[in-house]
Amino acid sequence: MTMSLTCVASKVLESIIRHHILCHFRLNNLFSKNQYGYIKVWSTVLQLLAVQDNWTQNLEDGGQIDVIYTDFAEAFDKVPRKRLLAKLKRLGINTEILAWIECFLTGRNQKVKINSVMSDWYSVISEIPQGSVFGPLLFII
Repeated sequence: MTMSLTCVASKVLESIIRHHILCHFRLNNLFSKNQYGYIKVWSTVLQLLAVQDNWTQNLEDGGQIDVIYTDFAEAFDKVPRKRLLAKLKRLGINTEILAWIECFLTGRNQKVKINSVMSDWYSVISEIPQGSVFGPLLFII
């Protein structure tokens, strides 16, 4: 797992950008009605309640329920940056905001520390930074 450390100024800018994207998505109904995680007020608890209601109704109607659970390990590390930016552009995100997000996501390097031993620096080619303010929002888009 990669954890990105960003400065306070970056976190403030991320908060502003996140707010802009959230407003844009809400005003234009771009969130799926089935999206519950990482959005304020639409918690995963609400998702579980909705699923429970759906299953209960289905069983009462004599239906069958089949469930598949998946765990997307390291999913934040697998988001293709260029595809995300193209999708944001297609969804109408402001060009200045897109440029800022592209700068935020590109040119990142990482190194790993195990105990007291540090690795060399390596380029990060596909990732939404974990530990960032608006990383979860970018992930669900």
